[in-house]
Amino acid sequence: MKQISFVAILLLSLFSLSVNAQTQSREEFVRLQQEMREEFNRTQQQARADFVNTHRDIRRQLDSLNQQFVADLARDWRRFELTISEPPIRTPISEPPVFDPETMRQPEPVEIPVVRTLPTPVPTPPPVVVPAPQPPIPIPVEQPVLRTTFFGTEITVRETPRPNIRLAGISEREIADYWRALSNLHTDWLDEVMRLKHTLHLNDWGMFQLLNNLFSVYFPQGNANERVIFSVFMLNQLGYRARIGRDANELFALLAFQQMIYNTTSFRIGNPAVRYFVVNPNHRNLSSIQTSPMDHGGAERQVDMALPFMPRFAHNTNTRILQGMPFQYNRNLVDFLATYPTVYFPVYAEAAICEVTWRSIETNIRPIIQNKSQEDAVNWLLNFVQFAFQYKIDEENYGFERWNFAEKTIASNYSDCDDRAFLFAQLVHRLLDMPVVLILYSNIHLATAVRFDNPNTRGDYITINGQRYLICDPTFIGARLGMAMPDLRHVPVQYFRINPYTR
Repeated sequence: MKQISFVAILLLSLFSLSVNAQTQSREEFVRLQQEMREEFNRTQQQARADFVNTHRDIRRQLDSLNQQFVADLARDWRRFELTISEPPIRTPISEPPVFDPETMRQPEPVEIPVVRTLPTPVPTPPPVVVPAPQPPIPIPVEQPVLRTTFFGTEITVRETPRPNIRLAGISEREIADYWRALSNLHTDWLDEVMRLKHTLHLNDWGMFQLLNNLFSVYFPQGNANERVIFSVFMLNQLGYRARIGRDANELFALLAFQQMIYNTTSFRIGNPAVRYFVVNPNHRNLSSIQTSPMDHGGAERQVDMALPFMPRFAHNTNTRILQGMPFQYNRNLVDFLATYPTVYFPVYAEAAICEVTWRSIETNIRPIIQNKSQEDAVNWLLNFVQFAFQYKIDEENYGFERWNFAEKTIASNYSDCDDRAFLFAQLVHRLLDMPVVLILYSNIHLATAVRFDNPNTRGDYITINGQRYLICDPTFIGARLGMAMPDLRHVPVQYFRINPYTR
């Protein structure tokens, strides 16, 4: 009995010690948790204070730069002669040739000569790291907001004071006065632009379109000339090289782009010289332009036209039947892509493809080609692009040379050689993961060339760094891989390397 009591006492003592230890451990945990919470709050408060201070410093710097620039704007402007940037395809093939395998024979392969000099010294920008999707940044519910629609997508911005400032005229002094008035109002605008750029996944060109849209929100009674000043003003605040141009009674945005822009006019200014292109959506006939000879002090970046990711616009899904298969596209996105000027070839072949269109491509095409050899798969893709669209040159379709992204081509009734080359290059790279280049028969025609794993794959080809790329021409109707157009088999070509942004 005594032995049992001793054991019971021992167990009770151990339990008591365990309870005390657990109590002390719990108290220690609560204490540590409280200390961590306090430290987090201190860190958060310090970060917020640092942000506010940095924000304030940036505002002060911008205010100082704007004050100086207002003085520069008020001085006499200089007139600059403009040069036209002719597109590298100026006399396109009016009617594509047709290969009939029953009556025509594929000739013996030839090596097509390559001209090493590209038509523009502007390189393709380095690949951009595509940011992971992020949730939209909400506006606090207590903050009054203004609503508008941007490419079919409802957006909201914080409501800010909107004094009725107007542009009295477009003399140097009057433009300077309008700029000064804007510089007193822009406190919240920059934050809103960056929030929407992030939320909508916009590239630089999308942000420029956004600025034009926001002008109508902040200044509903504003006119086209005021819009130009607002957009250039905001771009300068964001660090982009942009100027105000003037001809007669009209103002134009003058932008410095990372890539070459065609079918518009430009001039060079500064030391070192920077090329500025006239944003001329109405295609006014301009031979010269006036602008302030001084740059905004905070403007150093050039507008990047690359599309490493597509904007997140509201879905407005349309369907197009191609070769008996349904392909979908977002009409809102196609409308945005239609605003693009004619830009350096690889931008189109490297661009991201929107989710809606990509799902259609995956659903319709991948099952057909997934078990085929590279040769059979490429031939199938060639046949698809050759016969899916009616051919019409841009001069007849638009009145001037312009190039389309893959989504725009899928949505259009007509396409020409460049549209087909961009779409085919996208399909080959993304579905087959094969190296592909664009090849240009100068002033005439754009096609592609593809490198195959099998060195014995035959056909007309070009050589790049000792490796054969076989001609694949989606405009040569009925032609298979390795078949250049008969009239172009001995014409030298230029090639453009492309590196499409991966999904």
